[in-house]
Amino acid sequence: MPYHEKAEHERTCVGVRVSSVVAMGPCGGIGGAPWEMDLHGVGRVLKLVVRHGSAIDAMSVCYERDGREEQSTRWGGPGGRRSEICLQPDEYLAGVKGHVGHYDNCLVVRSLTFVTNARRSFGPYGKEEGVPFALPAAVAGGRIIGFFGSSGLYLDAIGTYVQMD
Repeated sequence: MPYHEKAEHERTCVGVRVSSVVAMGPCGGIGGAPWEMDLHGVGRVLKLVVRHGSAIDAMSVCYERDGREEQSTRWGGPGGRRSEICLQPDEYLAGVKGHVGHYDNCLVVRSLTFVTNARRSFGPYGKEEGVPFALPAAVAGGRIIGFFGSSGLYLDAIGTYVQMD
């Protein structure tokens, strides 16, 4: 499961504020079409929608961009049961963990669990079968503000964008 980093920097008129975003992952298979969130102006994740059954069929994210709510496209297929995770105003995603394994002759994300700074845990969604993975933003001193990965009929791979404050 590869790991790479990506950093972005912001500059303001009043002074210099360096804000870096690190990409963690992706974890999963190599199938599906790649996708990533545009992070410009994104402040935080507000809500997640996960479609799941024996694997993670899809996910989407509602997030705050420049003070307004926006919704991502659905990454993955239409199958599975729908679950919704709503974060509190002072809550952020501190980590994502799950399992990667074979399903329907593809290497895909089989399960996902989301953990917040408020010590709430959502999941596991899907089946905890295969190889476990973890994308712990809080351990690195950050918070998850977005996602990237690949998908087709299922969520093939997932990675996180971590805001390092």
